[in-house]
Amino acid sequence: MNIHRKLASGLRSLSAVGVIALAAAFSPAPAQAQVKGGELVVVQGSNPPSLDGMSTSSQASRNINMNIYETLYGFSEDIKPIPILAEGVDISEDGLTYVFTLRKGVLFHNGDEMNARDVKASLERYRRVGATKNLLAPVKDIEITGEYEVTFHMVEPTPTFLEAFSSPRAPAIIIPEEDGDTEAGKNSFIGTGPYKFVEYVPDDHVTIERFDDYSQDLRSDGIDGFGGKKTAWLDRVIFRIIPEPGAQVAALEAGEVDILEQIPMPAARRLESDPDIVLHENARWAFTTFIFNTNVPPSDNVKFREAVQVALNMEEIMAISSEGLYTLNHRWQYEGTTYDPGQIGAEYYNQADTERAKALLEEAGYNGEEFVILTDSNIPQHGRSAVVIAEQLKAIGINAVINQVDWPTALNIRMQDEGWNGWTLQMGIEPYLGPVGLIATLTSPARPHFVKPDPELDALYQELIKGETVEARQETFKKIQTRLYEIFAIIKVGDSGLMHASRASVKGFIPFRFPRVYDIWLED
Repeated sequence: MNIHRKLASGLRSLSAVGVIALAAAFSPAPAQAQVKGGELVVVQGSNPPSLDGMSTSSQASRNINMNIYETLYGFSEDIKPIPILAEGVDISEDGLTYVFTLRKGVLFHNGDEMNARDVKASLERYRRVGATKNLLAPVKDIEITGEYEVTFHMVEPTPTFLEAFSSPRAPAIIIPEEDGDTEAGKNSFIGTGPYKFVEYVPDDHVTIERFDDYSQDLRSDGIDGFGGKKTAWLDRVIFRIIPEPGAQVAALEAGEVDILEQIPMPAARRLESDPDIVLHENARWAFTTFIFNTNVPPSDNVKFREAVQVALNMEEIMAISSEGLYTLNHRWQYEGTTYDPGQIGAEYYNQADTERAKALLEEAGYNGEEFVILTDSNIPQHGRSAVVIAEQLKAIGINAVINQVDWPTALNIRMQDEGWNGWTLQMGIEPYLGPVGLIATLTSPARPHFVKPDPELDALYQELIKGETVEARQETFKKIQTRLYEIFAIIKVGDSGLMHASRASVKGFIPFRFPRVYDIWLED
């Protein structure tokens, strides 16, 4: 445990640096004049699976796509729905119609003006290929009611609809009408955003360049979450694909690249006093989770799953997997946020209770069957979590083995009914979205992460999305938190952070859910 405590204490000194960097990023800087022009290089560890913004929920794709495409509504900095391509929405008193008025004069990268036909075609395509297409499930049909107006007719009132519709997980992007019939991944990569697509060379780079005819949203003074007034200062941005973290850091130090999506914590500690490098802490980045396949033995047994829950030492797992940038948290929402459920389930969290776990295994009738932990080689936190979890489970007598594959293969395996028992996963965008975005991944009709639906959890999700007030939804989420600690189908390990790094010549960079390459510029 000493080394884990050392990692955590190292974080505390580095956190101060991160806070200072964040404060500087948010503080007004009247003495600094934005500089137009130049080429920025951003590094990420893996290829984007697709540059079709609506058909993928991959972070590697979102990093690039959210600079190219825009949506009718999106989240503000404080995670509230705000209009982006829409002027606004008029919701009927009975909640059965949503009339979206569109901004006029918004141009696509091909020079055509966006209108209601483009919006309808985009959203009908989203119903077919959207990676989170169930967010449109409450919509019965979409009607063009004007050149710059579309009306959603709802199946039934859904008070949380606008929140779900604003989700950036696999955003409901607006594309030209002629792309409306294209298959997933086969669109022309034309959007309305401040940058336009140039080229994609897999395993090497994606290039985007400034769209000089971009239609700024002048309702804001500056960027606001996924919306606001966006300004493209840079001529072009290159997203380089460098899988190996050490090579990423070396390129940053050499000045060959400008921003790292993620810098390993040991390298961050080493570079924190380097005047040419700026560190940016993104503390609430993801939930570290361990997900069971509830369809196969021994993980189909609730007592077996409870045994694993009480056996795990969360502090040890988090300290090693996050390299020190973490918070212990049993909650299925971030502490202090609107839907914080309080202490529900805390008695099961971070117990590391070997004797109790062994007794639960005996009660489950466990007889040494193999327990396969699925993980991947592309996301370091996943692999490190798997190693620590496996060792802790072996200590209570579970025959734990690790199956480490690449990330696409892991995603394919976890969609199978058999072949795995536990899966290590960083849930990033889902908890950011709030309870609706998170719990949607654990309920049907979409395939739950833990394979087999839980009817009670499904019913609570429906209660959640139909709750008429925030207070009603808060009470429902407390019931959801209780249920998650009854079925033990998914284990919350903790909250992990992410450390970004940039060259000191990069100005205006503010950590967010993706690298907003607009509103930043380069200084010599």
